[in-house]
Amino acid sequence: MNPDRLPTPTRPAGRRHARARGFTLVELMVVIALATILLGIAVPSFVQMLARMRIEGASQNLATDLQLARTEAVQRRATVSLATLADGSGYAITSGATTIKTVAFAGGVGFTGSVTVTFEPLRGLANAATLTGTSPRTDAQLRINSDVMGRVQMCSPGGSFRGYPSC
Repeated sequence: MNPDRLPTPTRPAGRRHARARGFTLVELMVVIALATILLGIAVPSFVQMLARMRIEGASQNLATDLQLARTEAVQRRATVSLATLADGSGYAITSGATTIKTVAFAGGVGFTGSVTVTFEPLRGLANAATLTGTSPRTDAQLRINSDVMGRVQMCSPGGSFRGYPSC
């Protein structure tokens, strides 16, 4: 054996170099940057979607409660009124001095104007009224129309809500 030449170590048969697993710092930063961009695009539309859902839910509850007030008037044989609060943040259903139901809207949803719909006891007839549901977080609106026969209909001003007729 030549002293100038040292023997080279040999690898055992079947073993290869183990490659490091995981992500490099550059790869991780690229993924974080892409996630940030995608979230920046998605969050504003998600906020608007939530506002639209809140308007729709509050409008449907109000429309149902208008029908409830009409039913209560006929059932109690007494005048029943649904009155919105002056700031539009809720409403109350009353019969004389008795409060049947009180509702406060959540999430910034409100209804324009102070409106009182009064149902008479014999046939459930009422004064005509229009209430428009809005939110500061979206331009979409839903309108609730109650006619003198006590019928309640919902429509979308300018067609801003899908699934509702335009008005």
